[in-house]
Amino acid sequence: MLQLFIYLYATISLCWAATVSVHWDVGYLDVSRDGYSTWRAIGVNGKLPIPPIHVTQGDTLLLHVHNSLKEPTSIHTHGMYQINTDYYDGAPMVTGCSIAPNANFTYKINTGNQKGTFWIHGHYYGHLEDGLRAPFIIHEKQPVGYDEEILFYLEDWAQQTFEDRMSENDQKKPGQLPPFYPTALINGINGNLTQPIKFVPGKKYRIRVVSMSGSFWFRFSIPGHKMHVIEADGIDASPLEVAGLDLGPGQRRSAIITAHNSCEFNYLYNVTMYANFVKSLPGLLPRHYSGSVIYNPNSPYKVPIKDQTVWSNAIDMQAQDQTPLYPASRQIVWTVKERSLGYGIPYYSFKDYVYNQTNVPTLFTALTTGKLAFNSSIYGLQSQTFVVKHGENIELLINNPGPKDHTIHLHMMDYQLVEMGPLGNSEANSRTEVKFQKSPGPYPMRLDTATLRAFSYIKIRFPVNRGFVAIAHCHLESHMEHGLRATIVAAPDLLQKHLRVPQEATELCTMQGISVSGNAAGNQGFDMTGLPPAIPV
Repeated sequence: MLQLFIYLYATISLCWAATVSVHWDVGYLDVSRDGYSTWRAIGVNGKLPIPPIHVTQGDTLLLHVHNSLKEPTSIHTHGMYQINTDYYDGAPMVTGCSIAPNANFTYKINTGNQKGTFWIHGHYYGHLEDGLRAPFIIHEKQPVGYDEEILFYLEDWAQQTFEDRMSENDQKKPGQLPPFYPTALINGINGNLTQPIKFVPGKKYRIRVVSMSGSFWFRFSIPGHKMHVIEADGIDASPLEVAGLDLGPGQRRSAIITAHNSCEFNYLYNVTMYANFVKSLPGLLPRHYSGSVIYNPNSPYKVPIKDQTVWSNAIDMQAQDQTPLYPASRQIVWTVKERSLGYGIPYYSFKDYVYNQTNVPTLFTALTTGKLAFNSSIYGLQSQTFVVKHGENIELLINNPGPKDHTIHLHMMDYQLVEMGPLGNSEANSRTEVKFQKSPGPYPMRLDTATLRAFSYIKIRFPVNRGFVAIAHCHLESHMEHGLRATIVAAPDLLQKHLRVPQEATELCTMQGISVSGNAAGNQGFDMTGLPPAIPV
């Protein structure tokens, strides 16, 4: 059932931040979420979908996790800054260790000044696609500009586990996986069974849309209504009128829609699931879903003839807080590379090597190697680590010369999207619809997950104003798990000065025999003995 959340703050004043405790027992369950296939998914407390988590700005979420799986798991709160609490970020072997089978761990998520639309998901091999994902909404203390909220969370649901899908190698086409055509789930159920929403004439609605997808893109629209985007990835935006929302894996948007003053007609909301890495087939891809927008159950439906064509694009948006463009003091260039290692599965990289885990979590290496923490070699080639210094403003240019779309997520921060365009050669210009664009105003929109289309590039900027260790990766699960990741170690001197890892976080590692000090191999200095060799791309 659609979640309709009404928040009345006229008579309630929330003066004190609260601590919200949520208990997750992560385990297997056999389930048919699409109505066609039953397989062993991953749920919480014996159920899927996992209920959304709602808190208020300033609250602290205590997420108590017990791992009932037969393998490790880890939980990432997507979009949270985790200031001086990197060890709660949930990126295995980057900011800490995963949760071993039958073990427990509590993630302490201090929302601070953050508010908006987020989500929480598994960050261990394929767990996200297998069901371990839920919306996480941080409500404003005193929301203004709308009367009610309606939440849509969108998922792509395959016919088998992520691990089984990855093991099906297509030997006839080395470097490729067999195509798969998932079903879209809307608020946890098959999109063909999507539930109606109710509009009251004259009311303003905040529509929150979360793409909890592992591979596919979604488009959302309510034809016949004006839609103004007011948030992207937890950052407020100056209202921008669009015809619909376009979201890749990991992205979130909020839009304001004012209901018509009349109950004369009912309308439809539309959800389309699509991707460019599998062949389009009628009825399978793209897949179209519709639900009812009810003003009056007895009224006829009005379906606008003209298709929605003006989709939201973050480059067109401006940050409402009017943070000016960061002046770049250093540019780093990444290029998406793809290579088959002979197993049918393509492997990826942002630089020279396929990302692979090290013997020591990167955060612990940064904390325990003194001045050597400024030398990227200390983290191992396979971690693809870039060290940036306090006070720098980084411009990251990411080139994508290949035919597949990606979404680029950076943990622990948001960044300004300042430019995008085709790569500038004839092939790119003929094979991409991306046009050259810069941010149209002085306050570029900030995101934590940006779309990088095929044969194009993006430029993003962020300031190094604190110490942190962050993974950057494509948010298509198969791309991330097969190497399309890099690590950013920011201001390790500040990390060493201000961050103290609690005992329960180090015990996650030591109970699994994982070292919590030394270089990437767990040794001193530049001795990498025992570290598996890096794989070049």
